[in-house]
Amino acid sequence: MARSVVGCEADARDRISQLPVKILDHIMGLLPIREAARTAVLSKVWRDVWFSFTHLCFDNLFFSYFHGKYMKPSDDLGEYSCLYAINKVLLHHKGSIRKFVFLHSRVERLTVGSLSFHMPKWLLLVTRKGVEEIELHLRGEAYELPVCLFSCSTLTRLHLCSLSIEPLSSPCTLPNVTYLIFERVCFGIRSLPNCVVDAPKLKNLSFLYCEDVFHFNITARNLCTLRINGFYGSKLGIFLPANLDLNSISTLIIDTRILEYFLGRYTAKQFMLQLPSLNVEQLSLRFLCFQHDVAASAFACLLCKCPKLCHLEICFLWVGDRNKCIDATSKHLKKLRSVARTHKMLLSLKLSYFDGSWFQMHFIQEMLACLPALENVVIDGNGLNKEPEAMEEISRFPRASAKATIVFQ
Repeated sequence: MARSVVGCEADARDRISQLPVKILDHIMGLLPIREAARTAVLSKVWRDVWFSFTHLCFDNLFFSYFHGKYMKPSDDLGEYSCLYAINKVLLHHKGSIRKFVFLHSRVERLTVGSLSFHMPKWLLLVTRKGVEEIELHLRGEAYELPVCLFSCSTLTRLHLCSLSIEPLSSPCTLPNVTYLIFERVCFGIRSLPNCVVDAPKLKNLSFLYCEDVFHFNITARNLCTLRINGFYGSKLGIFLPANLDLNSISTLIIDTRILEYFLGRYTAKQFMLQLPSLNVEQLSLRFLCFQHDVAASAFACLLCKCPKLCHLEICFLWVGDRNKCIDATSKHLKKLRSVARTHKMLLSLKLSYFDGSWFQMHFIQEMLACLPALENVVIDGNGLNKEPEAMEEISRFPRASAKATIVFQ
């Protein structure tokens, strides 16, 4: 009986090993990379799968293992050991690498010098193995990214966080990149105006808390989604790259605190660029504070530049003074009302982080009274108190659209 049980277990293991390589690769991809490496001792099949593993993820869990094993601050063995492990994995790897992830955001050990020596070799290797996705998260902006990354023909997704990108010495092309995310990236001074990164298939571009974005010279003629959250610059008022064409954008996600720079943006040559009318259909505004004339004016200008807008999402900013709001007789508020009444394609409005404050109530009242085609309004408290009195008051607000329905979440 015991022998038959053992035989059944062995048969089960054999059946798993006989699965197609793609399925075994997927199973291994569900494991942390340190655990995936251990499967190589199970059998020759798993060893072959490990040496041709297509998803290499060196994340915080991987680095924490070495950091915890070598606890002494003066002990460099942790740094040397993790670098040795990565080098060994890459040098012994066979076949293609579809995804390469390097998440080193929480661990102190690796130095800029170590990364500057090893990272170019790692990236050169994975770009020669048909890599499609690369994600790099480092600890600081001192590390400079090697330029070989901007000439990888197989790359489709690139996410870079906490590093520096120096100017390119020659034009580059990312022919297949569709997603490009820059997070806390510092862009170096651009010296040659013709050194452009061309991304003809780029659909989604994000700049999240980056510095001197205008130095990054990029063309993306098929761009659909642009996301901008915060920015830092060495020159006040200089914002997006001059070559970035916004006409193809259908979705815009932007931090309202930088709207004034977006609406009237300067190039590195100090020429003022008046924002043209956009083809934006979905607009998401983060951290709206509808308490000042500046906010009303910027919001009105942006609505005016988006005549094809169909969906509007607002994320309110939490403020200390809940009762302060814009003067009802403000000329900027009158302009906003006038612009809102022209939006006959705007069907849905979603409001997040609603807390019942007066400036939020005022904003909702104005939108309901002015938007003529509105059909769906969703108000989300995001786990905060539902403010039943505020909800009842909102339900009684006059509506320009007879079809407008309000849902509280």
